[in-house]
Amino acid sequence: MTSPHPETGSDLPVFPGEPDRPGAKDRAVAVIPPRTLTIFLSWVVAGTLVIITAGRLLHLDDVLSWPYSGINAFAPVEYLPAYVALAAAFALRRNRLLVVSLLAVIAHLAFTVPELWPGRPEAAPAGAAKVRIMTSNLLYTNGDAGRLGAQITRARPDIVVLEEATPLTLDAVTKSGALDGYAYREAHPRPDPFGVAVFSRFPLVQAELPMIADLPSLRMTVRVDATRQFRLFAVHTVSPTSRDYAAQWRRQLDALRAEAALSPVPVVLAGDFNATRDHRPFARLLDERLRDAHDVAGAGWAPTWNANHLALPPLLRIDHVLASPQFAVTGYQVGNKIGSDHKPLVVDLALR
Repeated sequence: MTSPHPETGSDLPVFPGEPDRPGAKDRAVAVIPPRTLTIFLSWVVAGTLVIITAGRLLHLDDVLSWPYSGINAFAPVEYLPAYVALAAAFALRRNRLLVVSLLAVIAHLAFTVPELWPGRPEAAPAGAAKVRIMTSNLLYTNGDAGRLGAQITRARPDIVVLEEATPLTLDAVTKSGALDGYAYREAHPRPDPFGVAVFSRFPLVQAELPMIADLPSLRMTVRVDATRQFRLFAVHTVSPTSRDYAAQWRRQLDALRAEAALSPVPVVLAGDFNATRDHRPFARLLDERLRDAHDVAGAGWAPTWNANHLALPPLLRIDHVLASPQFAVTGYQVGNKIGSDHKPLVVDLALR
């Protein structure tokens, strides 16, 4: 029902039982002006990123493996809002915000440009022994792991390193027939994500499977010919998604670093490191004169994870092949999806 409003005379709804509230017509919903909201959000973005950067430069990511292991992983994409904040600061003439946003942008460029820097594969030295390595995390529950077989057949690697090798995934790849031509193998499947297997056309000797930070870590010597050999580490670290896992992950990477440094022969580390160049434990591995095949070849933006996300493309490069300086890196490519959350890698090396 309607009745004339006592002040305006207009017909307005009347709800029985609802008393008139004097002064209600004078109250308005507070609305934040768009300019103020833009400035506030820009400060939140720029300030947060500068704090993250300062912590990283002060090595707080060494003291606090978690949450920095998660924060640093997404550095290539998490700094992108800084460019929006910088544009807003410039458009709105906010000088302090401009400076802080610019610092965040500079940090992003410093962290990310080396990942994107173009280059070209090295030439194989005369007389070098060529070695093609494929590494693939199969995803331990992946019933379609056999799809990797077609890529193995096409790429014809000399060595295949498989992580998350379970009876299910390893059987699927084996049934594809792609591994039939590999005379040498070290297969250690497990029902959990930490089974590993290596298939090789070269002899494999001195294979070991020690427990590092409570998880198996496979390594062996590869005899390329009568005079040349190298130590191969099949890598799969735990994902640093909690405080305990981050500590375990760090111990695994530090152990790899120590062992690689003591090796009397050249080394190759291949697999799923669950680490990017923005993680300090991984950067320390590279400090031991190990070279990331991706960086040497100048492969640019080449993420390997998460390959099976329905809404997003892969964002992180956490699968790597690292090699001693005795190896020239003559090729690098990321494979196709195989039903896993990781894409395979194929790397060409030449041992001097």
